[in-house]
Order: sequence, then structure tokens, then C-alpha cells
Amino acid sequence: MKITTYLLIIASLIVGIVACKPNNTTTIVKTSDTDTVVAKKAGDIDHYICFRGDEIKDLQMSVSFDTYGNALEVKYKGQLQAIPLTYVDEVIITPGHPATKTIYTEVDMGKETGTYEFRHSGNWDYAKYIRKKDGEEFNFTIDHDQTVVGDGYRETPCY
Repeated sequence: MKITTYLLIIASLIVGIVACKPNNTTTIVKTSDTDTVVAKKAGDIDHYICFRGDEIKDLQMSVSFDTYGNALEVKYKGQLQAIPLTYVDEVIITPGHPATKTIYTEVDMGKETGTYEFRHSGNWDYAKYIRKKDGEEFNFTIDHDQTVVGDGYRETPCY
């Protein structure tokens, strides 16, 4: 193989590794000409998405996200404390279309209790929770009525 082929392969691997890492930079957001400028960075809550269980309609959860779309915490309706999420991986589901699946682990009181898969396509968001102790799966779909405020997502918790 030629040296350019080796360099191309190495460059592709580096781009792939960097593309999978969550954003951790700061974004400056100005909401209008009269508002003050607010600095938002990765890890700071930017918005919330409210989800409703597909099979169990009373099962509802609120997920906080940072300005880059990284999930931070999940809180079920009626729960007192939010549970932190840890980023695992992101996968492009359909090349050429904006559909992604991002995977997180749930760590409650220092113990991994399950896995979340968040899928986003267009203006639809879906979530799947896989409980670690028994492998049971729970599927959720965005509740647009609770989530969408004006032209974007809500900035306060769902519950």
C-alpha cells in the first residue's frame, strides 16, 4: 500500500473517534436584542424533553439535555430525585438522513441500573429504557404537548 493510503486510513480513524465524543465547549446564546447574553456550556441544562410510555401511558419521564443535545439526567413523574446519565455511544441510524441513536447508562446511588437509548429523527424523539436487573424494556415517545414551547423545547422540568 502507498503511504497516502495509510495516512487516509489513520485520518479516517481519528475523525471517527473525535466525532463520537460529546461536545464540551461553550456556546454563547443571545435570546433577543434586549436580553443579556447567557453562556451555556456542555453539561449545563439547556432544555427538557417530556416522554410518555408507549405501552404504559401513565409512565412519564422528563429528560434534561445540554445545548449540544447530550442527555444529562432522567426523572420519572412522581420521583423525588433525577438520576444522572453517563454517555456511552452515538450511532447514525440512517446515513444521509438526520436520524441518530445515543446510548447512556443510568447510575443510581453508585450502581448501574439500566441503559437508555435516545433516538431522534426530524421533530420526533423516542427513548428506550432497558432495566439491568431483568432486561425488561420500556419504550417512550416525546409528548409534544408538554415539550414544545414556542419555537423550541421547554426550559423547565416536565414534573
